[in-house]
Amino acid sequence: MKTRFLMATAAAAIVMVACNNEETDNWAGEIRLSSGLAVQQVNSTRAANDIQSGQFAAGEKIDVFINEAVNAGETATTSYTQPLVYTAGGNGAMSTSDQPYYPTSGKNVNIYAYYPSGTVTSIDANSEVDFTVVADQSSDANYKASDLIYGTPDKNPVGRTKNHVNITFKHLLSKVTVTLKQGAGIKNLTNAKVELLNVLPTTKLDPSTGTISGAEADKDKIAITVMDKGTNLSGSAVVIPQTLNQEVEGKRRFIRVTLNTGGVLYSQNLTDADNEPIGDIEMTAGNEYKYEITVNLTSLDITSSINPWGPGGSYTGEAEMEE
Repeated sequence: MKTRFLMATAAAAIVMVACNNEETDNWAGEIRLSSGLAVQQVNSTRAANDIQSGQFAAGEKIDVFINEAVNAGETATTSYTQPLVYTAGGNGAMSTSDQPYYPTSGKNVNIYAYYPSGTVTSIDANSEVDFTVVADQSSDANYKASDLIYGTPDKNPVGRTKNHVNITFKHLLSKVTVTLKQGAGIKNLTNAKVELLNVLPTTKLDPSTGTISGAEADKDKIAITVMDKGTNLSGSAVVIPQTLNQEVEGKRRFIRVTLNTGGVLYSQNLTDADNEPIGDIEMTAGNEYKYEITVNLTSLDITSSINPWGPGGSYTGEAEMEE
């Protein structure tokens, strides 16, 4: 009898432990979010390819919009602060001081997210906003301020769950990376300035769909500074998807390199691997365009490719420069 009692007691203890393990989470209906992106630690020295190429830097702010998924004619039982500001943390974590909870009605929620924080104030269908990239992106802060990113769960609306809801983010703009190499007659490329010429800086964003309308043609074109006065010979800039390398005043000038000595070189007469002229360069959303430039005294040799941010082809060519 004693043996049976001990066995029954042990079995009961196992059941209690199992129940306690299930309840140790102490979930109270809060909405838990994650970005699914590893943390990107950014050094003080600007690098070309490692700033939020699909990863959020630790401490970056992300705006999250949450609303109760109600049917037409129904009134939401729960209202949320719009937007909730989340902070990117370790291993894709996202945290906020104003913790949201699932509706007490039991209904699902729709979730949308935008970066940089402050870009969008409402996700109403009629709240279209202008977004403009920064002209001088030689600093980390200005580069990130130009990197428009949109995120949603795998499927909206999201049902009540204690599991983290993964927000998948995508870059809405295009990225250009330039790497300089020392060539004939060049002793030092330190402090060289690299610019992308004749760039339209503004687009219209529809926050309700996470789509952009393309570069605003009625805006003035500007030069985008990729890097300036630094020892790092690689740099990146974010641009609105558009057609670059177009003919201006009879010449196709896309990249300008200003040497520390004062010499100025412009790209022109680009050709591909078959020595065919390269005309307009169509930049599309989500793609990264890489240019490796060998700087010679009177010319630049350019190798170009399209990759990381999205699918694309590649080509190589040469650009003669003029002083």
